[in-house]
Amino acid sequence: MAQLPTTPIPFTFLKARLEDCEVVGPDDVVYYEISTTHGFLGPEMTTIQSIGHVSGSINWREHSFTLNGVEKTLGDLEHREKGLLGWFSSERDWDWNERPYNFKYHDMHKELLATPKFPGGEIVRFTTYQYHLVHESARAVIYFPQNMDLTERMFLLMAVIAMEVAREEQERRRRRIA
Repeated sequence: MAQLPTTPIPFTFLKARLEDCEVVGPDDVVYYEISTTHGFLGPEMTTIQSIGHVSGSINWREHSFTLNGVEKTLGDLEHREKGLLGWFSSERDWDWNERPYNFKYHDMHKELLATPKFPGGEIVRFTTYQYHLVHESARAVIYFPQNMDLTERMFLLMAVIAMEVAREEQERRRRRIA
């Protein structure tokens, strides 16, 4: 089924806020520019432009993704396990063009793995931003397989951003309650 990529390419987010930053490759070239517009009630639209001329956007109000002009609702893209266990799990399935991936957080939400559920696919790994008070904070990094299709790569980047923004919001709410 899924295999670990032999030579994953690391793409580093230059800021802690994934929804408003640039993403650079190992050659320090900006591969993705991510920007978000905000309204009174929070984020409205996140747009992502790549140097490969693939564009994507997340409409937070309408709960939809647009990838190269094709729009789909999050309900069509994201699925979780049915029943009570699904509500408490960090595991989600995301699917674009019949190429489903299972997303699951590991290591106390420090790493997110996207495992393909189709033959021949390779795992995509995302490590979250880790704030350190004493020394330099660890930036968020996403590792893509070397020969991955640019549209599929954009979809996975968008899914990671959506999951990470939701996780961060949940953390903020949890801290406010405590």
